[in-house]
Amino acid sequence: MQDSWLSLKADDIQGFTDRNNMKNFYGSLKDVYGPTASRSLSPILSADGTTLTTKEKVLGRWAEHFDSILNRSSTINDEAIDGLPQWQSPGLDSIPAEVYKAGDVALTEKLFGGYTSMLMLEIHPKGVNSVSHTRVKLINNEYHNIVIAIEETVPEDLDLLDRIQEVFTGASAFLCEITRYRAYFKSISILVPRSWTDNAEYETQEFETYGTSDIRIDGGIHHGPYVMKPTPCGEVGDYMHLTTKYLKDPIIAAIYGSYEHAIVHEWGHLRYGVYDEYPGGNTGAPYFYSTGNGGIEATRCSTAVTGVMKNRFTRADCAYINNYPEDDCYFYDSNVSTAFSGSLMYRQYLPQIIHFCDNKTFADTAGSIHNVESPSKQNKLCDEKSVWEIMREHVDFADGANPPRAGCDVTVPEFRFVKQRGSRIAMVLDVSGSMAGERIIKLGQVVNIYITDWVSNGDELGMVEFSDSATTLSQLVTIDASTRAQLSALIPTTTDGSTSIGAGLLKGIEVLQDGDISRLGGCLLVVSDGEENTSPYISEVIPTLIAKGICVDVIAFSEQASLNLELLPTSTGGRAFFYSESATSNALNEAFAAIATRGQSVLQQSIPLYSNTIAIDGGTTFVFSFVIDASIGINTELVFNYLQLTDIDVTLQAPNGSTVDNNSPFYDLDSTFKVLRIKVPGIAEVGTWNVSIKNPSMSTEHVGVTVQSKSSVPGEYPITVTSEWSTNTVTPPEKLILYVTVSKGITPVLNAHVVATVERPSGDSVQLIMADSGGGADITKDDGVYSSYFTAFAGVERYSVKVEVTNTGDDTVISPSRVVGFGSITNPDLPSTGQQPEDESTGTFQRIANGGSVTCDGSSACSGLNDLYPPAKIVDLQVTKISYDDRNITLQFTAPGDDLDFGNATSYEIWMDTDFSAMFSNYENTTNTTQDLFVEGVLSSPKSPGQTEVFNIVVPTQGDITYVFCVVAIDDGGNKSPRSNIVSASMKYFPQRSSNLLFILATIASVLVVVIVVTVAIYVIRRCVQGG
Repeated sequence: MQDSWLSLKADDIQGFTDRNNMKNFYGSLKDVYGPTASRSLSPILSADGTTLTTKEKVLGRWAEHFDSILNRSSTINDEAIDGLPQWQSPGLDSIPAEVYKAGDVALTEKLFGGYTSMLMLEIHPKGVNSVSHTRVKLINNEYHNIVIAIEETVPEDLDLLDRIQEVFTGASAFLCEITRYRAYFKSISILVPRSWTDNAEYETQEFETYGTSDIRIDGGIHHGPYVMKPTPCGEVGDYMHLTTKYLKDPIIAAIYGSYEHAIVHEWGHLRYGVYDEYPGGNTGAPYFYSTGNGGIEATRCSTAVTGVMKNRFTRADCAYINNYPEDDCYFYDSNVSTAFSGSLMYRQYLPQIIHFCDNKTFADTAGSIHNVESPSKQNKLCDEKSVWEIMREHVDFADGANPPRAGCDVTVPEFRFVKQRGSRIAMVLDVSGSMAGERIIKLGQVVNIYITDWVSNGDELGMVEFSDSATTLSQLVTIDASTRAQLSALIPTTTDGSTSIGAGLLKGIEVLQDGDISRLGGCLLVVSDGEENTSPYISEVIPTLIAKGICVDVIAFSEQASLNLELLPTSTGGRAFFYSESATSNALNEAFAAIATRGQSVLQQSIPLYSNTIAIDGGTTFVFSFVIDASIGINTELVFNYLQLTDIDVTLQAPNGSTVDNNSPFYDLDSTFKVLRIKVPGIAEVGTWNVSIKNPSMSTEHVGVTVQSKSSVPGEYPITVTSEWSTNTVTPPEKLILYVTVSKGITPVLNAHVVATVERPSGDSVQLIMADSGGGADITKDDGVYSSYFTAFAGVERYSVKVEVTNTGDDTVISPSRVVGFGSITNPDLPSTGQQPEDESTGTFQRIANGGSVTCDGSSACSGLNDLYPPAKIVDLQVTKISYDDRNITLQFTAPGDDLDFGNATSYEIWMDTDFSAMFSNYENTTNTTQDLFVEGVLSSPKSPGQTEVFNIVVPTQGDITYVFCVVAIDDGGNKSPRSNIVSASMKYFPQRSSNLLFILATIASVLVVVIVVTVAIYVIRRCVQGG
């Protein structure tokens, strides 16, 4: 009976899977093995019922609990046992074996895919994006695992620690109020620099690092709080930035409002993924827009915010030029009106603002109702949704999660101080039979380079090898010259057996704990080339890794590497890399080099300049060059690895003509590992360096080359490049974004030439020309973050990316008036305090970065045979000019692509109406304009992605009327983009007055004329008097 029921249930599940009916799929699974466990967390109590709050007491209670269970006596009733149904025991996935038996191989694969998807959704739910690396979770209204990190160069200052606690305690109370009693800060770790003096209060570093922290504090000069957020609406940002002076100087802080308002405003960006609702500055939003009767309104949320429009210099009423307020026109909010209470994402310094905006149904007050017509950044990027509408979709509050408490009586966070120390890393290396031959040789080479050249002194490093079981090759040792040599001598060289990645993970955990099972944190570096075929498996170890706060970076060595590897970085905050074994790929070295920077300050990092694997025919010489720019030059090193028995011969020529060859003391050949190192002494000369590699053997040699250098001036940031995918796994038509950040410290580098080469499973590569244009995948123009969608999938496997960045002549600049990931730091609410610092040319430079790998999941969706992606939504549509006399309105936007921002779209539809609500509700009920209305722009001929489109339309009538527009792009398959942001233009008659500048010049000229006339008159009178 049971077998029959299971067989029918298996058929049901297979049917639901084939029809992609996931709701019934998961419902049927629940029928088979029951409901899932509750996610609620209960406090740990002592035997007498007292709540335990410290880690030591909690661990002690668990030990007491298990001791009582394991040593409990029991009476076994054999008759009762014989009467139990004879089911096979389910595995770790809790699915009975009979389900797998009835469903055969196909259902097994589907169930595993679904189980994996559920696990990844649990670990990285919607809104918590992999770019951020945050470990913050909201549990029972309490935010846990918040990390505030102090930058390494900040001088020791215990008062700063007190100020951090004071500021975030106040912010926690306000966060509770503004989230309607649904959230506050509970546990905060403050990471102090390793340069600070040891203190008994400083705990051992676990998972906390500066580079993965949520809030970062430095001694910079740009004191306004901001969040680096290159991610789409509703997704977590990267980090919040504060300065020591902002925290310690209330006068500076007051410019941005109270501490609690400013911090919670930034938390809205960081956690909930919402945007500013004020105009100007980095938002790109216009200061004013047109309303339904042709009138002009100030950009704000909500419209209940009262104020007046005045010229910011003369305080006179604003003049109108081309039906738009003059450039110096400003909206002055009322500081005393009680008509409004939102929105905090508008101008948080206004004392009346105590709410986020919401729609009419749920707004806290009439004065916090969201203004959907405002052309704010929030409306442009969030489909005109209010802040609270986005928050209700966020994992923290979606589906009724974290319902309101009774109040906000207890919101004081628990602070702990953690001192940054060296990293703790255990390498977990695959030595199964499939790693034989060149694979184990290449692995040995890169591990030797990693140990000898890239791991920092003071870090702790251990090593594990695994096949069907695992062996510890070295416990954790502190890295110095002697331990580097000891570890290199232990690098594995032999292979055998099957593959149990889980066994390697468990042994790696043992190494990180170093005899102390309560020790948390550390990272594993896992390299594997095949499917796991021996237990324990990855899925069995993940809960332990999460519980112990261990991050896992993985390198998939070959296309045969288990796709389960990606579960590890996804669940633990690590990174995934892929080495395809392509003859021209140097991704294995690049991956180890990138992983080596974890936990390092950029000031101490080696910056990769060049990386390649070069095929050199026998008896020939290959020549290439690289550039040293003024921001780097210390510890410049070239590393070459090769495979042939005959050693390669390399000559390095400096810009001044001097050379380093095999007779130089800086030329270090390791014939055992077949690795050659050249270290440039002192500070490398700025300019072009030439390298020649001779292959003396008779057969082709593949030489891996890596060139790195460090900052040339201690304490001064070099130009750096980082790159990362938006997720580790994607199933089209989900959107996949590549982010590349080019900066000098927090200062962005603009107009760089950024090319990303994506290696595909099909064996070919696709190039992406990355843009910092504020269109397509790019959120903010000129913020140093270059973004692009990727849609060119060609199979179910991994996709690896390498990014190359160079200057484009003198156009590439370092822009000190902006900050990376935010854009312009000009405060739109303050008069200019002086001339902005000028951009500075970067000069000639080059950088490379490996952005890691991403896996495409879904055989049909990943094939590339179906047109699954429409053109990207246009988010920067704007009105650039209005001519009342000619009835002309000029529209401008950035061209999208055929598939998001890849390839050329086929045509545009520009929709027009005089009613915003009609456009907002359903644009297809408005007027689809035709080509004959346009005097500029061609609807049927879109430009290449990233280029600027300009359309000039003649509207039907003038008068007390406002025209609203949106744009839709169409691809060659008829797929339409989502509607663009909506813009408005008034055709009302406004008395046109010259601009303020012309008015002032005219006034000055009139005064000069009067002065001249008076002077001449006085002169004539005096001559007449003298003549008389």
